Amino acid sequence: MTTRTTFLGLGAMGSALAAAALDTGRPSVVWNRTPDKARALGERGATVTETVEEAITGDGVVVVCLLDHQSVHAVVDPVAARLAGRTVINLTTTTPNQARGLATWAAEHGITYLDGAIMAVPRMIGHPDAAIFYSGPEAAFGENRDLLDLWGRSDYFGTDPGFASLRDMAMLVGMYTMFAGFLHGAAMVGAEGVSATDFARRQGPRASRALSSPKPRWTCW
Repeated sequence: MTTRTTFLGLGAMGSALAAAALDTGRPSVVWNRTPDKARALGERGATVTETVEEAITGDGVVVVCLLDHQSVHAVVDPVAARLAGRTVINLTTTTPNQARGLATWAAEHGITYLDGAIMAVPRMIGHPDAAIFYSGPEAAFGENRDLLDLWGRSDYFGTDPGFASLRDMAMLVGMYTMFAGFLHGAAMVGAEGVSATDFARRQGPRASRALSSPKPRWTCW
């Protein structure tokens, strides 16, 4: 019998993660600070709980996907003793040092901590185009691979719990720089009467080819 999974946090992303597990018949327990968000998952077969304490009763991995680092501590700190011996997979967006701090906190309470950084939007979860970066104990990554792979491609970046977040931030920096470059280019041609739509139509394929090239002609200084 498949061990149940507990999901703490049912925003757009948390709900997508839980739904993907339910779609494969995986027993799932869900909790959200605002109970209404759990209703749809309950109708799909999830066990809906009113409190975090109730949600983590029993065994199985605990998946945390909340607003921010502070929210994670607010939810899990009061139940730390009850999480001892369990694995917590935190998919909340954090900084590398915040992830390391959570790993230290978890170790002090006998909790196995695996950090994850989601490189996808909610509608992509459960599809091959989604990717999630992980870092932390390699054993925890391997033991839960069947769950992790339900959400998309699972990439492991080593035992340092901050590395998944670091990779996430590095990729976002590149993405935001690309967006800024496009907007600046659109403004330049826009000043001469060229629409942003026309610029995107011509620039998009070029950017796609450059990024997908097996040997991009980039120089790193």
